[in-house]
Amino acid sequence: MINFFRKTRKKLADDNKFFKYSRYAIGEIVLVVIGILIALQINNWNEDRKTTDTEIEYLMRLRSDLANDTAYYHRRIKAADKIIADHKKAIILSYNEFASPQDFYEGFNNIVWSSEFLTIRDNTYAEMHNAGQINIIKNEKIKTAILEFYRQVDVAAKHFEEFNNTSIGFLSDFLIQSKALKHFWSYGREGSSWTTEMLDESDDWQWINDPKSELFNSFQFTLEFYKNKQNYFKFYCKDLANKSTVLLQEIENELRNRSVEVPSPTIEPIFVID
Repeated sequence: MINFFRKTRKKLADDNKFFKYSRYAIGEIVLVVIGILIALQINNWNEDRKTTDTEIEYLMRLRSDLANDTAYYHRRIKAADKIIADHKKAIILSYNEFASPQDFYEGFNNIVWSSEFLTIRDNTYAEMHNAGQINIIKNEKIKTAILEFYRQVDVAAKHFEEFNNTSIGFLSDFLIQSKALKHFWSYGREGSSWTTEMLDESDDWQWINDPKSELFNSFQFTLEFYKNKQNYFKFYCKDLANKSTVLLQEIENELRNRSVEVPSPTIEPIFVID
């Protein structure tokens, strides 16, 4: 057996086949390695392309959310202006003399006791946050701006909730004390449990003619609180509208810089400014 290997080795050495086979084997190994590296590179390119496509999709969705929310903030500002004006008029009007429950009803029936919470379209941001996909945004400035903007939205939403809960509490206390508010919410409406005769015979609305009464002061305080609440809401919505507009423009610029077509955003009907 040993002699066989010796003869084989001698023959390979004599024919120089060993070096030929070695070079062939090394060449095959190099080709395999190159093939693996190319496959890995292609895979990396595909993964990077998928990541970029996902990032672009998120940016487009964020842009749509911000466009709709900006319209929503302006709608809230417009609504707040009307409520503030109506409550100012009601406060002044309350010092007038009311001769009948019908006068009382007609004087205050248009008051809006609004307690709408801050309701924005943050589904895209929430999805990114919950999936740990925030870091998919390559532009660090935009990523930081997105995180900071929605942090401020969260702060504003908590303040909206606190103000609304407090104002609802004040209104509930007043309703418990007085039947008069029930009067001008029900008077003249179909299906009302209060008839005109009942209203005419009732005198529990007459506190409105007594500025020193507890109910009058409670009514004034509730009106004033709702008015001031809307002033705060208006301030928050103006601030958020400005910031969402800036962030929206930054996202659009980023998309354009990356050769992405940026069509006009679609504003959902519920968010259209009246």
